[in-house]
Amino acid sequence: MVSNKCLPVAGFCLVAVALAAIQSGCGSPESAAGSSAPGTLCCEQKAKEQPGEEPALVPEIEPPSETVSTTDVSAGTVPKVPLGLPPLPVPDDNPMTAEKIALGRLLYFDKRLSKDGTISCATCHDPKVAWTEDRATSKGIDGQIGGANSPTVINSAYAKAQFWDGRAATLEEQALGPMENPIEMGHKLDVLVTELEKIPEYKEGFQKVFSTGVTKDGIAKAIAAFERTVLSGNSPYDQYEAGKKDALTAAQKRGLDLFNDYCATCHAPPLFSNYRYYNTGVGMDKKKPDEGRKAVTGKDRDLGKFRVPALREVAATGPYFHDGSVKTLEEAVDIMAGGGKGDANVTVMLKALREEDISKQDRKDLVEFLKALSGDYPRE
Repeated sequence: MVSNKCLPVAGFCLVAVALAAIQSGCGSPESAAGSSAPGTLCCEQKAKEQPGEEPALVPEIEPPSETVSTTDVSAGTVPKVPLGLPPLPVPDDNPMTAEKIALGRLLYFDKRLSKDGTISCATCHDPKVAWTEDRATSKGIDGQIGGANSPTVINSAYAKAQFWDGRAATLEEQALGPMENPIEMGHKLDVLVTELEKIPEYKEGFQKVFSTGVTKDGIAKAIAAFERTVLSGNSPYDQYEAGKKDALTAAQKRGLDLFNDYCATCHAPPLFSNYRYYNTGVGMDKKKPDEGRKAVTGKDRDLGKFRVPALREVAATGPYFHDGSVKTLEEAVDIMAGGGKGDANVTVMLKALREEDISKQDRKDLVEFLKALSGDYPRE
């Protein structure tokens, strides 16, 4: 039976359709650019009332892998995909090798990639805090503060696009962006290549992996290969789905049922994101709000829309939302259960939610379920 309620959680759009409805094709009509959806109507009604909107694609759900553990990333070895995740997508032009992963790891933690030698990739995506950071927004060279919260690297290998606004299509493209950003690492790539070429460890490493000297393309490919090893799976949820029925607590089981009723269209298992873009109203009350997806598409309808984050390890990746403005998962759930913030461009399904009665107990159970998405991932 299809629920007509909607519960977005932790800054992520959770659509008002039961999982059965997803499988029958009745999902959110958000376009690839994130156009607004009515959310509580079924497919035929949506098509009539929202002409010209493209139905959302339902993510393919892969069966869980039989593998139950990840490989030690620090050793530079190719990881096995943990329980619950689909096969690892690897581009044809950047195959995974142990040597390439080891080179990427060296680059990832090297502060010399920044202009003043103070910032590495790991500064804002720290494995000690779930491959993100425990501050609202990032701090770059010269003490400059950015406007965005750093998304976790965990399972970023599966994302359809990178960054909150989706401006990078691949991990390779994403890897180079912060290096030249003046308020992040602030370097010039041509200069960086010259500097790294003078370091024997890099000169030898690039020859071994790419049969070339140091190149921008090689830097991007090596870092991306390393980031593809940062995987999280084998969570209590995955164990439960694999048949271990005591893997979840009673509260988490209730939360799972609620999640399937309210959340699974935008946060479709196994990755718990459809990688589309929605406006929750968060940050839109600022004097100069982040444009979000509009900065990429140029379309007014995309103002304030941000990519749906994947929910694995969400209990460890706060603060939440694109601007890091919410400290706790409980607070984020409460904001979204109340229909988001403000009215400007907020997705219609959130506005409709304001008249719904989402109980405190239901919110607590959803939070408990989200904690059950915490599993095994590399810590260094």
